[in-house]
Amino acid sequence: MSSKLTDLLRWPLAIGLTFLSIGATGSQTPALRPFLAHYISSWDVGLKVEGNASRQLQQTDEGKWLFSLKAKALVAKLSESSVMSIEGGHITPYEYQYQRKVLNRNKQVHIQFDWLKKQATTTTSNSWTMPIQAPLQDKLSVQLQLQKDLSMQASDDYTYQVAAGGQIETFQYKVHHTEQLSLPIGLYEGIKVERLRNESNQRQTFIWFAPELNFQPARIVQIEPDGKQYQMDLERLEQ
Repeated sequence: MSSKLTDLLRWPLAIGLTFLSIGATGSQTPALRPFLAHYISSWDVGLKVEGNASRQLQQTDEGKWLFSLKAKALVAKLSESSVMSIEGGHITPYEYQYQRKVLNRNKQVHIQFDWLKKQATTTTSNSWTMPIQAPLQDKLSVQLQLQKDLSMQASDDYTYQVAAGGQIETFQYKVHHTEQLSLPIGLYEGIKVERLRNESNQRQTFIWFAPELNFQPARIVQIEPDGKQYQMDLERLEQ
């Protein structure tokens, strides 16, 4: 699975693509609710390529939350997970895992967040630590934080610090307009959000969040500099 496809399936996909089931009452902090979202995907890479993906949020016996992504396309598989907690409306990651398999090639990343020592340990083929401070997300938990913030407070843009690749990166998102989407799950309004990148990175990533579906990502589109397009559409939602 190429890095381009990995970004889309993450959703960013990271962006990225992720996508949070939220119930809000007045000014109260919304509570997380378990969900399982299924997506169908297609890639215009000179030929039609189809795949599927799922995103799931469930509570652990210890009272934390486990958010996971599983994706499959052709001979490639991707799995990603984040163990987290939520306090005062903010999501805090504790452990992040990523695994990608393409034919006989594998890539694995593990990040352990130690908030008492204020450091994160990243393990791939070797291991190293870096200092951290809250608020900080991993590449998967940032999806839920964005969805949560979008449902709670209207804003033109959102910015997050993310532990990625053994360093801290800034993820920026811009809110555009609302569009009607024709999806396998039905017709829904979606709030269009764009992942902003620096000028040297011409890749474009857009996510449509559906308020009627508790702000689940309903569609994810990624456009490469060469014009190739990758898309994921919500097919089924269990919550």
